[in-house]
Amino acid sequence: MFQLVLFTITLFAGSDAVIKQYDTCNLLLHDRYSCNEDNLCFYGCHEGYCWSQCNAVAKFTWDGPPGTCSTTYHLNTNIEWCWLDGDSFADRTCMVDSDCDHVKNNSCRGTCSVG
Repeated sequence: MFQLVLFTITLFAGSDAVIKQYDTCNLLLHDRYSCNEDNLCFYGCHEGYCWSQCNAVAKFTWDGPPGTCSTTYHLNTNIEWCWLDGDSFADRTCMVDSDCDHVKNNSCRGTCSVG
């Protein structure tokens, strides 16, 4: 009986972790970047341009919903990222992370790389 109770507790504890994996951005880096809750990708402003997390190598191991970023993959705490596309040059430029809110769901403007 004790083993059954222990198994049940372990099962529920593990399932809670899996659910969180698909609910928010990578918890390891959550305090560093802004999280786009729509696609679980980090995004922000870097060197005056809008960027977003993306999946390159991570896509081979990510089993989350299509169009979402891996919430577990990182390479020595570095995520895969790309510059975001916009309708004009002004759309892609920024001073702070919130300047990128209007393009955070856009596709990459170039390759997805680790850095």
